[in-house]
Amino acid sequence: MRSALAAALLLLGLAAGPAHAGMLVEGALRGVPIRLETGADPLMVRVRLGEAEMLVDLDRHLVVPIEPAGLPVDAVSLPDAAPGQRFVLTLWGGRRPMIAGEKGAYFVLTRLGRTCGEVLAATWTRPLIAPLVAAVDLLERSQPSLRPPEWQGCGAVPFRAYAGRGWPLLAGGLDSRQFETTRISFDHQPDEARFQRPGPP
Repeated sequence: MRSALAAALLLLGLAAGPAHAGMLVEGALRGVPIRLETGADPLMVRVRLGEAEMLVDLDRHLVVPIEPAGLPVDAVSLPDAAPGQRFVLTLWGGRRPMIAGEKGAYFVLTRLGRTCGEVLAATWTRPLIAPLVAAVDLLERSQPSLRPPEWQGCGAVPFRAYAGRGWPLLAGGLDSRQFETTRISFDHQPDEARFQRPGPP
């Protein structure tokens, strides 16, 4: 049975098919270099995290280490990075600075009235980014280096909180940058062989 994410992507017309371009994002998440890449099937996300390569199978909620090789991790069974936390993104007026070739709208992130961060988001990307956000969510669960820290009375702020209005070009606080995009493309044409799960040795 395909996951709820798969069903949602089918409704949006983003499921695998020859007309679907891939997505590519590069940046740094909590200081760790990260590259996220999709091809024809958005439910398979190729990830480079620092020097490590892995494949995130969103349909099966698996993180599959490729380099170095390892056993698949059932990431959805691991604890949520921020269970039960509800965050709100409120648009704040002003200019729209350019980051990685995209204009970012400025939002303030709050929880229960407390300011928990700021986000510059490429709002036009909002209908497209569900696979990338879901992949980061599983990575936050399975990779200790990506677990969001407790922050200034707001609890742990997961990546998905920053991505509620579109792909975050820049996110975090004045003294704690959590994510920065350095490259972004939604017309990516990768080698589809990169999204094949490795066979048994």
